Amino acid sequence: MTSRVVRLLSRSFALTLAFAAAGCGGGGGGSTGTGGFVATGGTVGTGGTVGGTCPTGTGTGTLSFQISGTPGGTGSVTLDTGEQVNNSTSLALTAGPRAVTAYLVAVPGTLVRTAYTPTVDQPAPCVVAGQTTTVHVDYALIETSGLVWTGLANGPTSATLLGFEPSEAASSGDSGAAVAADTQGADGFTFDPQGNLWVAGATTSDPAIARFPAAMFAHAGVMTPDLTLDSPALSGGWPGANALAFDGQGNLWASVVWSGEVVKFSAAQLTASGSKTPVVEESGFHGPAGIAFDAAGNLWVASSGDDLVVRIDAGHLTSSGSGADLAITAMSAGVVTNTLASPLGLAFDGAGNLWVNYDGTIAELPASVLGGTGPLTVTPSVQLDTDPAAVPLGIAFDESGGLWLAYSAGSIARFDAAQLTGQGPVLPATIVTSPDIGAAGSAGWFAIYPAPAFTPLAHAF
Repeated sequence: MTSRVVRLLSRSFALTLAFAAAGCGGGGGGSTGTGGFVATGGTVGTGGTVGGTCPTGTGTGTLSFQISGTPGGTGSVTLDTGEQVNNSTSLALTAGPRAVTAYLVAVPGTLVRTAYTPTVDQPAPCVVAGQTTTVHVDYALIETSGLVWTGLANGPTSATLLGFEPSEAASSGDSGAAVAADTQGADGFTFDPQGNLWVAGATTSDPAIARFPAAMFAHAGVMTPDLTLDSPALSGGWPGANALAFDGQGNLWASVVWSGEVVKFSAAQLTASGSKTPVVEESGFHGPAGIAFDAAGNLWVASSGDDLVVRIDAGHLTSSGSGADLAITAMSAGVVTNTLASPLGLAFDGAGNLWVNYDGTIAELPASVLGGTGPLTVTPSVQLDTDPAAVPLGIAFDESGGLWLAYSAGSIARFDAAQLTGQGPVLPATIVTSPDIGAAGSAGWFAIYPAPAFTPLAHAF
């Protein structure tokens, strides 16, 4: 309980700032500010366009920027003239209309970064000769950031999603969740670039896919989605949607167990609730589970019923199809070998290696084997066996290269980066129990917002 109270108190200052729903757009390659802040690579917070009745002249005026809401008052702002502003400052500019765009920023933390979203009071200011025009850029904390999130089943309360402070869960022991949220079911889940949570329903009574605004997670308790998505492609059988992932264009992909498909909903379909028909359906899988995009935009699918990890090239994701460009079968190590069965969760590391949870065996598929075509059989050099009682599903990297996963009943665990090598049984560096999970509860999928900057995840900044 203490960690939850501390977290809510520490975040209360941000609640007075307006929460700005950011949009995706071309923001260039980003920039680094002082104090460890890193601007996003093209995720726009609030912007403006030049226009109005502002007179243009040869005189010079002053444009003053007042940035607040982040530790140290650091942000990321660009002008249409190309100048970049990271701190409160004043610029001498030729008189005339200007356009201001502010970006999300993230600050390093213990294993996980914390992110902030901006509101600009004058996105299209007028610079007047001999006068000062002030633009206020107010940043608000994105409430889903800075936590390690896991789904929950059979817990002691109605909570289905838990967020843990990394500082509380950085060492083995008992830790209360900072946020315990009831999202009315939580199977696979992910975040969009603005930190909103997207959840696949765990039962037939849950929405097939639901979105929960990031601002809701300032508090624990029952959450109400602001958008629900249904589709015959999702609800025509059971189990339905299993895992979710955004691509680089803001489209949402879902693996659907009952139909053996991975389906795509366009960014334009994600603006309002309703029943939608996927714009792309990729078929031919059995029990598709985890999905992930690599840095080139190729889609990877854990086809658990086939014991395969498959790749569909980015060029084949614009229209519906069947099959895959590459299908990898992984074998166990040792004198007597067996197929590593039931791939579930997928995660890419900073070197482009693909990590797979094969129903409790965590294996690395090195980048060197991921570029071929056709069927491929490999014996991963890294195969970590978890406790036989462990039931991991999704896996997620943190900023330090540690890998989070569900462990035995009532606990979650983390392999640190130094442990992700070799073969055989490995005891995770960190095993955390929690009264919010409960002795009979089971953690599930994992996600972190912002995702580590080294990953190709859409919410990685």
